[in-house]
Amino acid sequence: MITVPAASLIRSLKTLCSPLARIYYLVLLKANISDVDVSVQCDGRVYISGTANIHLGKRCRLGRDTELKTVEKGQLYLGEDTRVNKGCTIVSYSRVFIDDYVIIGEYVSIRDANHGMDLNNPMRYQNHTTAPIHIGKDVWIGRGSCILPGVTIGEGCVIGANSVVNTDIPAYSIAAGVPAKVIKKRN
Repeated sequence: MITVPAASLIRSLKTLCSPLARIYYLVLLKANISDVDVSVQCDGRVYISGTANIHLGKRCRLGRDTELKTVEKGQLYLGEDTRVNKGCTIVSYSRVFIDDYVIIGEYVSIRDANHGMDLNNPMRYQNHTTAPIHIGKDVWIGRGSCILPGVTIGEGCVIGANSVVNTDIPAYSIAAGVPAKVIKKRN
C-alpha cells in the first residue's frame, strides 16, 4: 500500500523541517528587533509592531501567534529563560518589565495602557492613560489571564487561569479570580 511509505516519508520530512522552521521564525524576528540572541526560540510566527523597542533575554521562547507591540515611548523587556506561550499579546505605551524565569500561559493579555474615558469626547479618539507593569522573577501566569496597567506582580507568584490582575500581588502569593485576589501563599 502506498500510504504507509508516504506517511513514513512525511514523518521524516517533518522531523527535518522543524529545526529549519525555528531558524526561519528567528530570522523573521531578528528582521524586526535589532538585538536578538541566537538562543531565543520561536515556535511559530511572532508579530512585532510599533516602535519595536523590545529587549528579549537569552533563552526566551515565544509561542506562535504572539504579538509584541510598543507604541510611542513604550518599552518591553523580557528577561532570560522567559516563556511566552501561543496567542499572547503584550503591548506597552509606557513600560512592561518581565523578569527572568517567567512562564506566561496561552492567550494572556498584558497591556500598560487604557483609552481615556472623558465624557466629552468619544473614547476612540482620546489619548491613552498609561502606568508601567512589573512582573517579578519566577512568576507563572495562567492561561487567559489579563494583566492591567500599573500592576506589580511580586517574585514567585502564581496567577490562576483567566484571572484579571488589577492590583499589586505580593511576592510568593497565589492569586486568582476576577478581579484577582490572593487566595494563599506559596510554601
